[in-house]
Amino acid sequence: MPAAWSAWVPVVAAAGAICTRCGSTRCARPHGFRHRKQVTDLSTGAVFRVVPIRRVRFCDGHTASLVPSELWRGRFTVTSVLETVVHVLRDGIATACEWTVHAGVDGEEIVSPRTLQRWRAVVQQRVIQAALGWLLPATGASWSQTRPAASQLETLLEQITGPLLMAFRATFGRGLLDPLARSRTRRKAARRARAAPHDPSRPRPSNPPPCAPRSRRSPP
Repeated sequence: MPAAWSAWVPVVAAAGAICTRCGSTRCARPHGFRHRKQVTDLSTGAVFRVVPIRRVRFCDGHTASLVPSELWRGRFTVTSVLETVVHVLRDGIATACEWTVHAGVDGEEIVSPRTLQRWRAVVQQRVIQAALGWLLPATGASWSQTRPAASQLETLLEQITGPLLMAFRATFGRGLLDPLARSRTRRKAARRARAAPHDPSRPRPSNPPPCAPRSRRSPP
């Protein structure tokens, strides 16, 4: 991990985080770290504990996290999740679950069959359906609906590198396996709608909800 702040400047630029005030990344300053408790690589069994994630602050006041390329919201590395899904598509849930046991301690199951089913859906929706339009030109790979998805995903996985994952995050503002990021404008609008005061001019509903039951401690 870079020690001097000057070594972090190109990392900020590569992450795609831009200040809305000056329109650049030159104003970014260190803003401490946050840590991921534990991340596991299912492919190798390596376990990374207390993973530091650098935080930066821009002159417009907002902060950003410089997330390592292999991290997403899950507890396992991106490429090892993709490799696991290759096993799921090729060999089935039960066999893939046995494969992940090798990354555990003393044969302990660290990924449940239900999680594997969820990962299969995540890769189908967020990689195959949503990200292929960007991944295929970036990697030079191809995809056909008439060929098995497992072998094609395995070939695509061979072309996925750390810089490629960073470029994807810089382009779309999220990790490859993360859900689509909601815009800040939509979040603010939703908060304003929830916090809007009561308007007495609005007509009352024809079927108002029943009153909430009294607390047992309230007097009769």
